[in-house]
Amino acid sequence: MTELLYLTDTYLFQENARVVRQTEDYVVLDRTIFYPQGGGQPCDQGRITADGIEIFISSVRFVDEEVRHYGKITDQPLDDVTCKIDFNRRLLNAKYHTAGHLVAGCLENAHPQMIATKCHAFPGEAYVEFQGASDLQLQLIQELANQSIQQKIPTKVFEIDLSSFENKYYKLPYPVPTNKPFRVLQIGDYKPVPCGGTHLSNTDEIGSILIKKMKTKAGVLKISYEICEPH
Repeated sequence: MTELLYLTDTYLFQENARVVRQTEDYVVLDRTIFYPQGGGQPCDQGRITADGIEIFISSVRFVDEEVRHYGKITDQPLDDVTCKIDFNRRLLNAKYHTAGHLVAGCLENAHPQMIATKCHAFPGEAYVEFQGASDLQLQLIQELANQSIQQKIPTKVFEIDLSSFENKYYKLPYPVPTNKPFRVLQIGDYKPVPCGGTHLSNTDEIGSILIKKMKTKAGVLKISYEICEPH
Protein backbone atom coordinates (compact mmCIF):
# COMPACT_ATOMS: atom_id res chain seq x y z
CA MET A 1 0.00 0.00 0.00
CA THR A 2 1.29 3.46 -0.89
CA GLU A 3 2.28 5.63 2.08
CA LEU A 4 0.04 8.70 1.88
CA LEU A 5 2.28 11.62 2.82
CA TYR A 6 -0.35 14.22 1.89
CA LEU A 7 -2.42 13.08 4.86
CA THR A 8 0.10 14.44 7.34
CA ASP A 9 1.40 17.58 5.63
CA THR A 10 -0.59 19.76 3.23
CA TYR A 11 2.49 21.92 2.71
CA LEU A 12 4.87 19.15 1.60
CA PHE A 13 5.38 20.08 -2.06
CA GLN A 14 8.47 18.02 -2.88
CA GLU A 15 9.67 14.61 -1.72
CA ASN A 16 11.64 11.59 -2.90
CA ALA A 17 10.02 8.23 -3.54
CA ARG A 18 10.66 4.86 -5.15
CA VAL A 19 8.77 3.38 -8.11
CA VAL A 20 7.24 0.01 -7.22
CA ARG A 21 5.27 -0.51 -10.43
CA GLN A 22 5.36 1.12 -13.83
CA THR A 23 3.09 0.88 -16.89
CA GLU A 24 2.81 2.94 -20.05
CA ASP A 25 -0.04 4.90 -18.43
CA TYR A 26 0.88 5.31 -14.78
CA VAL A 27 3.41 4.70 -12.02
CA VAL A 28 2.88 3.53 -8.47
CA LEU A 29 5.22 4.80 -5.76
CA ASP A 30 6.07 3.47 -2.33
CA ARG A 31 5.09 6.89 -0.92
CA THR A 32 3.43 9.94 -2.42
CA ILE A 33 2.70 13.60 -1.86
CA PHE A 34 0.18 13.61 -4.74
CA TYR A 35 -3.45 13.80 -3.61
CA PRO A 36 -5.66 11.44 -5.67
CA GLN A 37 -9.02 12.84 -6.77
CA GLY A 38 -11.83 11.91 -4.43
CA GLY A 39 -13.84 13.05 -1.44
CA GLY A 40 -15.03 16.11 -3.33
CA GLN A 41 -11.51 17.39 -4.08
CA PRO A 42 -9.56 17.47 -7.38
CA CYS A 43 -6.25 15.63 -7.64
CA ASP A 44 -2.84 17.20 -7.45
CA GLN A 45 -0.79 17.67 -10.58
CA GLY A 46 2.96 18.01 -10.90
CA ARG A 47 6.10 16.27 -12.10
CA ILE A 48 8.13 13.17 -11.36
CA THR A 49 11.81 13.42 -12.28
CA ALA A 50 14.74 10.98 -12.36
CA ASP A 51 18.07 10.88 -14.21
CA GLY A 52 17.20 13.63 -16.67
CA ILE A 53 13.67 12.28 -17.25
CA GLU A 54 10.70 14.51 -16.43
CA ILE A 55 7.13 13.19 -16.44
CA PHE A 56 4.13 15.49 -16.14
CA ILE A 57 1.49 13.92 -13.88
CA SER A 58 -1.91 15.05 -15.13
CA SER A 59 -4.18 12.82 -13.07
CA VAL A 60 -3.94 10.85 -9.82
CA ARG A 61 -6.36 8.17 -8.64
CA PHE A 62 -6.66 5.81 -5.65
CA VAL A 63 -7.16 2.26 -6.99
CA ASP A 64 -6.90 -1.01 -5.05
CA GLU A 65 -5.11 0.58 -2.08
CA GLU A 66 -2.47 2.21 -4.28
CA VAL A 67 -2.12 5.68 -5.72
CA ARG A 68 -1.72 5.67 -9.50
CA HIS A 69 0.05 8.66 -11.05
CA TYR A 70 -1.07 9.02 -14.67
CA GLY A 71 0.89 10.62 -17.47
CA LYS A 72 2.97 9.81 -20.52
CA ILE A 73 5.28 7.33 -18.81
CA THR A 74 8.75 6.64 -20.20
CA ASP A 75 9.80 3.18 -21.42
CA GLN A 76 12.97 3.46 -19.38
CA PRO A 77 12.68 1.66 -16.03
CA LEU A 78 12.40 4.06 -13.12
CA ASP A 79 13.59 3.51 -9.56
CA ASP A 80 14.31 6.44 -7.26
CA VAL A 81 12.45 9.59 -8.26
CA THR A 82 11.70 13.10 -7.03
CA CYS A 83 8.09 14.25 -6.85
CA LYS A 84 7.11 17.89 -7.15
CA ILE A 85 3.50 19.00 -7.02
CA ASP A 86 1.98 22.23 -8.31
CA PHE A 87 1.85 24.06 -4.98
CA ASN A 88 -0.53 26.75 -6.27
CA ARG A 89 -3.07 24.09 -7.27
CA ARG A 90 -2.60 22.24 -3.96
CA LEU A 91 -3.19 25.37 -1.86
CA LEU A 92 -6.17 26.46 -3.96
CA ASN A 93 -7.81 23.06 -3.50
CA ALA A 94 -7.02 23.14 0.23
CA LYS A 95 -8.62 26.58 0.50
CA TYR A 96 -11.83 25.43 -1.17
CA HIS A 97 -12.01 22.23 0.86
CA THR A 98 -11.38 23.91 4.21
CA ALA A 99 -13.85 26.66 3.29
CA GLY A 100 -16.55 24.10 2.53
CA HIS A 101 -16.17 22.47 5.93
CA LEU A 102 -16.17 25.88 7.58
CA VAL A 103 -19.46 26.81 5.89
CA ALA A 104 -20.89 23.48 7.08
CA GLY A 105 -19.69 24.03 10.64
CA CYS A 106 -21.04 27.56 10.85
CA LEU A 107 -24.45 26.58 9.52
CA GLU A 108 -24.77 23.50 11.73
CA ASN A 109 -23.88 25.58 14.78
CA ALA A 110 -26.44 28.26 13.92
CA HIS A 111 -29.11 25.72 12.90
CA PRO A 112 -28.54 22.41 14.76
CA GLN A 113 -31.42 20.73 12.92
CA MET A 114 -29.40 20.91 9.70
CA ILE A 115 -26.80 18.25 8.87
CA ALA A 116 -24.08 18.63 6.24
CA THR A 117 -23.96 15.51 4.08
CA LYS A 118 -21.73 16.43 1.14
CA CYS A 119 -18.90 18.86 0.33
CA HIS A 120 -17.88 19.33 -3.30
CA ALA A 121 -14.78 21.53 -3.27
CA PHE A 122 -13.87 21.92 -6.94
CA PRO A 123 -12.93 25.55 -7.74
CA GLY A 124 -15.66 27.22 -9.77
CA GLU A 125 -18.33 24.69 -8.79
CA ALA A 126 -17.98 24.34 -5.02
CA TYR A 127 -21.00 23.62 -2.83
CA VAL A 128 -22.13 22.05 0.44
CA GLU A 129 -25.34 20.03 0.78
CA PHE A 130 -27.46 19.76 3.92
CA GLN A 131 -30.36 17.68 5.16
CA GLY A 132 -33.07 19.62 6.92
CA ALA A 133 -34.71 22.96 6.24
CA SER A 134 -34.58 26.34 7.90
CA ASP A 135 -35.19 30.01 7.17
CA LEU A 136 -31.77 31.07 6.02
CA GLN A 137 -30.36 34.29 4.71
CA LEU A 138 -27.52 34.08 2.23
CA GLN A 139 -25.79 37.14 3.65
CA LEU A 140 -25.92 35.80 7.22
CA ILE A 141 -24.21 32.53 6.24
CA GLN A 142 -21.48 34.47 4.51
CA GLU A 143 -20.98 36.75 7.53
CA LEU A 144 -20.74 33.79 9.92
CA ALA A 145 -18.14 32.07 7.75
CA ASN A 146 -16.01 35.17 7.28
CA GLN A 147 -16.16 35.98 10.99
CA SER A 148 -14.67 32.54 11.64
CA ILE A 149 -11.94 33.27 9.10
CA GLN A 150 -11.09 36.53 10.85
CA GLN A 151 -10.83 34.70 14.17
CA LYS A 152 -7.89 32.72 12.73
CA ILE A 153 -9.18 29.39 13.97
CA PRO A 154 -6.63 26.54 13.85
CA THR A 155 -7.51 23.21 12.25
CA LYS A 156 -6.36 19.72 13.13
CA VAL A 157 -6.58 16.30 11.53
CA PHE A 158 -6.36 12.92 13.23
CA GLU A 159 -7.06 9.26 12.52
CA ILE A 160 -9.49 7.14 14.53
CA ASP A 161 -11.47 4.00 13.82
CA LEU A 162 -15.10 4.44 12.78
CA SER A 163 -16.69 2.79 15.82
CA SER A 164 -14.61 4.86 18.24
CA PHE A 165 -15.51 8.01 16.33
CA GLU A 166 -19.25 7.30 16.49
CA ASN A 167 -19.07 6.35 20.17
CA LYS A 168 -17.19 9.53 21.07
CA TYR A 169 -18.82 12.06 18.75
CA TYR A 170 -21.92 11.14 16.73
CA LYS A 171 -23.29 8.54 14.32
CA LEU A 172 -22.58 9.40 10.72
CA PRO A 173 -25.62 9.93 8.47
CA TYR A 174 -23.70 8.64 5.41
CA PRO A 175 -21.31 5.78 4.55
CA VAL A 176 -17.53 6.30 4.44
CA PRO A 177 -14.91 4.46 2.34
CA THR A 178 -13.42 1.41 4.02
CA ASN A 179 -10.30 1.12 1.83
CA LYS A 180 -8.67 4.28 3.17
CA PRO A 181 -7.54 5.48 6.61
CA PHE A 182 -10.44 6.94 8.58
CA ARG A 183 -9.21 10.48 8.96
CA VAL A 184 -11.01 13.35 10.68
CA LEU A 185 -10.85 17.12 10.30
CA GLN A 186 -11.78 19.50 13.10
CA ILE A 187 -11.89 23.28 12.78
CA GLY A 188 -11.59 24.84 16.22
CA ASP A 189 -14.58 23.84 18.35
CA TYR A 190 -16.80 22.89 15.42
CA LYS A 191 -17.77 19.24 15.37
CA PRO A 192 -15.18 16.91 13.81
CA VAL A 193 -16.00 15.45 10.39
CA PRO A 194 -14.51 12.55 8.41
CA CYS A 195 -12.35 13.86 5.57
CA GLY A 196 -9.33 12.55 3.68
CA GLY A 197 -8.60 15.80 1.84
CA THR A 198 -5.86 18.39 2.20
CA HIS A 199 -6.59 21.29 4.51
CA LEU A 200 -5.11 24.58 5.63
CA SER A 201 -3.65 24.86 9.11
CA ASN A 202 -5.69 27.97 9.96
CA THR A 203 -8.93 29.52 8.67
CA ASP A 204 -7.12 32.81 8.11
CA GLU A 205 -5.39 31.26 5.09
CA ILE A 206 -8.71 30.90 3.24
CA GLY A 207 -8.99 34.60 2.38
CA SER A 208 -12.74 35.17 2.33
CA ILE A 209 -15.86 33.27 1.36
CA LEU A 210 -18.57 34.40 -1.04
CA ILE A 211 -21.91 32.58 -0.84
CA LYS A 212 -23.21 32.59 -4.41
CA LYS A 213 -26.63 30.99 -4.12
CA MET A 214 -28.86 28.59 -2.21
CA LYS A 215 -31.22 26.03 -3.67
CA THR A 216 -33.55 23.51 -2.03
CA LYS A 217 -34.69 20.37 -3.84
CA ALA A 218 -36.29 17.22 -2.42
CA GLY A 219 -35.41 18.25 1.14
CA VAL A 220 -31.74 18.92 0.33
CA LEU A 221 -30.31 22.41 0.67
CA LYS A 222 -27.40 23.18 -1.66
CA ILE A 223 -25.20 26.18 -0.85
CA SER A 224 -22.77 27.22 -3.57
CA TYR A 225 -19.69 29.20 -2.62
CA GLU A 226 -16.46 30.71 -3.89
CA ILE A 227 -13.35 31.92 -2.16
CA CYS A 228 -11.50 35.14 -2.88
CA GLU A 229 -8.51 37.04 -1.60
CA PRO A 230 -9.22 39.49 1.26
CA HIS A 231 -9.55 43.15 0.27
